[in-house]
Amino acid sequence: MDKIRQLMIRHADIIGEWVINRSIRDIINKKEFKLSGNGIFTNKNNIFHYKETGLLTSDKFESKAHQEYTWIIKPNGWIINFSDGNHFHDLELENTEQEVYHECGNDIYKGMFLLNLPRNFEVMWEVSGPRKNYKSHTYYNKEIGR
Repeated sequence: MDKIRQLMIRHADIIGEWVINRSIRDIINKKEFKLSGNGIFTNKNNIFHYKETGLLTSDKFESKAHQEYTWIIKPNGWIINFSDGNHFHDLELENTEQEVYHECGNDIYKGMFLLNLPRNFEVMWEVSGPRKNYKSHTYYNKEIGR
């Protein structure tokens, strides 16, 4: 099988429903949060739409949470944009472990992706800025058989 065909198959590995478990450590406020929920990737004309919903909790807090991104296919990975179309970062398929970086005003997002597609992947973020300093670790597990 040629390399282009292999990459297209791997692009499709992300499609479907994922169980999400995220831990967030707010360093400034010394608080821990957990998010449990689902993320769904759908494909419309080779643009992958991601929608995440869940419940964010801490010791005295509970709130519904949601986020959306667009993953646009490029030959060896994706261009990942926020739902408003602004660029977030790129992600390469050939690297199962990779760092990503994003600046948003004075805030810096440093991420690490560990890809084990099609079954699971992990994402870790270190976010710092004038009013924020937190670390998050998210586990994505594929809902097989749905």
